[in-house]
Amino acid sequence: MHREYLIALLKQHVKPALGCTEPAAIAIAVARAFQEIPGKPLGVRLTTSGNIFKNANGVGIPGTSEYGIPFAVALALACGDASKGLEVFADVNDAAVAQAMELLKNIPINVEVTDKQASFFIEAVVTTDAGTARCIIRHRHTNIEFVEKDGATVLEADRTPGQPKTEPAHDPILKDMTVKQLRAAVEALPLEDIAFLIAGVPMNFRMAKVGLAEKPGLGLGAAMQTLMDRGVLEANMVNKVRMHAAAAADARMAGLKMPVMSSAGSGNHGITAILPPYVVCRELELDEEKLIRALALSHLVTIAIKEFSGPLSPVCGCAIAAGIGAAVSVAWLLDCNDEQIAGVINSMSGTLAGMLCDGAKGGCAFKLSTAAGEATLCALLARENVFITHGQGIVAVAPETTIQNVGLISTQGMQGVDTTVINVMLADRNASS
Repeated sequence: MHREYLIALLKQHVKPALGCTEPAAIAIAVARAFQEIPGKPLGVRLTTSGNIFKNANGVGIPGTSEYGIPFAVALALACGDASKGLEVFADVNDAAVAQAMELLKNIPINVEVTDKQASFFIEAVVTTDAGTARCIIRHRHTNIEFVEKDGATVLEADRTPGQPKTEPAHDPILKDMTVKQLRAAVEALPLEDIAFLIAGVPMNFRMAKVGLAEKPGLGLGAAMQTLMDRGVLEANMVNKVRMHAAAAADARMAGLKMPVMSSAGSGNHGITAILPPYVVCRELELDEEKLIRALALSHLVTIAIKEFSGPLSPVCGCAIAAGIGAAVSVAWLLDCNDEQIAGVINSMSGTLAGMLCDGAKGGCAFKLSTAAGEATLCALLARENVFITHGQGIVAVAPETTIQNVGLISTQGMQGVDTTVINVMLADRNASS
């Protein structure tokens, strides 16, 4: 596979994100529609796929103390800038929050869930005293597919004539190459072409440091630090990785107005993919080039797994995608051979493949902590030649097949799980209201 292709993938899928990416994607759709008919907002009708609803329903909105979809919609009307992509909320301030609160009181914001569109679907219909506009995002967080103003098409993504609106083909990383070949390709990439990846380290580590200092959200990372200080938990490499991943998730899910570097469309994936190799490099005093190549490997494995599991799935992507990416990168940092790297993929898959995604929220800190810590532990064990071997459950002879098995379980095997999870979430919300 050409090195230019791998570099292009990294540039496409590794980007800064402000706040949870699903509320951000909703805000992009709302802001883009509102851009066509600026005026006094009269109402918004939002329709999303179940995965979007699940991941946006209970998460903090950056720069505010508010949560959830209706507020994200209102804030997008107040200050959203669709041209800033996943940093759509970059301009939030106290005045914008106050305006959003007034909009929540005074205009209808209707949210519906559909299972009749793509698995990643957002449609925002915004009405103002200047008219009505509609924006559709499909397949990826920033992929604006259609914009309409007062019934007239403003923008429509190119499509092959006569082809149905189906999800696009996945980029064939692990369909055309093995993990061994991917590892070799990353080692051969010109350093100057992937050096930009290092920008994600201070960004995501800063989020972790704020989580430790300010104890936002659940305060899981800070609690783990306290347990280490007391000697209840040992301050070893695995626990330090777990602590930092948890702290970053605490801060991000609480809505702190700070960006993180995302991976494969998810800020939490970015935290999971970046912090374990960084902490391991720091603990082992490895140089920056080693870290940059480890980050490239982590991100590319994460992207490759998402090709099989989909952009959003019933299974936690931090566990089965970014967690495996982190595990491979840490194993590489530990000088594991290709058989041991394959083993770490099998161990992570056999351990965490069943972790459900029940939406983005403060509790994700536990999942990120588990995924990041297990990634580091599985890599350390693989170096000792301890890993799950083929023939045990979903683990196959080749790690690429194991990854495909995880993808099948995440998509075909767990069809209907998201519907059940969403129904449980809606029933709990209705019971609480």
